[in-house]
This record gives sequence, structure tokens and C-alpha cells, in this order.
Amino acid sequence: MKNNILIIVLVTVVALGVITTVILASVINSDDPQSKGSQPSQGSSSYSQDLTPGGTESESSGNTPPDSAFTNDNPSGPSNVEGIVATANSLIGVPFADNGAAPDGFDNSGFIYYVLRENGFITCPRTLDGQAKMGARLEFSELKVGDLVFFGNEPGDDAAGFGGIFIGGGKMIACLMPGTDVREVDISSGYYSARFFCGISLS
Repeated sequence: MKNNILIIVLVTVVALGVITTVILASVINSDDPQSKGSQPSQGSSSYSQDLTPGGTESESSGNTPPDSAFTNDNPSGPSNVEGIVATANSLIGVPFADNGAAPDGFDNSGFIYYVLRENGFITCPRTLDGQAKMGARLEFSELKVGDLVFFGNEPGDDAAGFGGIFIGGGKMIACLMPGTDVREVDISSGYYSARFFCGISLS
């Protein structure tokens, strides 16, 4: 009788061991990424750059990514025009500050940098040169509300000297130079048309 009980107990233990092994093997296989044919995310970027507010206007050599790396990660839309214009308007009156890129003071590129990052363009470059390469280039007549607009310091310059955010009606919002504040600027005059460098569409 005792032998029969021992045999039953032994068979039960062995059966439980086999079942446990099968269950564990099944769980391990289901967690193995290779068993699902998974691949690295195509949306990840290898580009990284220090975008700390308060940087200078100068370019850092070797750190400029391809234009396609400047993306809008805001899920609300490809350009978020209303948000860009609203943020720019909310900053009117903030004073110019050398190397400023925060609401207590801006330099020219720092203002653009702050407004765009607040609206999802987290890879916006800190310099005018980088900002003037963020998207498709536009002629003056092609500008739309929410686009970026850039000018040379002198007529015919082949680089951006200053810029702002176009709000329509022949105006931009910008923080242009020491001693001024963020303000609306009429860019429909001959002074600006002669110095127009490019517009940039963010959509």
C-alpha cells in the first residue's frame, strides 16, 4: 500500500515538473524580441546637440545635423501656426538680452528658438544660420502666417543677419537689437525688401 502511495506521489511530482517547465519555456519564448521579428525603431535619431538656452549666436563646428533632423514633435499638427503666433504675441515687450533665450530676455535667434521649442520644434537650432535652414525656403511673396523670415544685414548678403516670425499683414514679431524689446515690425518697406534673405516654411 505504501509503495502505491509513493508511486502516485512520485508521478504527480514529475508531472507537475514537466508542466512547469513547458509553461516557463512558453513565457520565455513570448518575451524574446527575435521571436517576434522586431527591429530597431525607424523614428530614432542619432543626432544630439546641446540646446541650452542662453547660447551664443556662433555656430558650433561639426554639430549641424541635416535639415531633415529639424522636426516638429508636437502632436497637434505639422506646423501649429496658431500656437507659434500666440506664443510670439505673448512675449511682446520682453527686452533684448545678449545670448538670451528665455522670457526674461532674448537675443534675435534666441526669441525664434524659444517660440519654436515651446510649440514642439524641440530640435530647433540656436543660431540664425541653422534656423534659416529648418525647412523649405520661400520667397517674400510666398510667406504665410507662422513662417520664419530672415534678412541680411546689408542688401545682397548671402547669409541671414536677423529674423523673426511672420504674422501676416506685412509684419513679423522679432527681438532685433540691444535697446529694443520683442515687438511687431513692419517688413513691407523698401528697407526690408532690399535685405530679404529667405522665408522658411515649417509645415
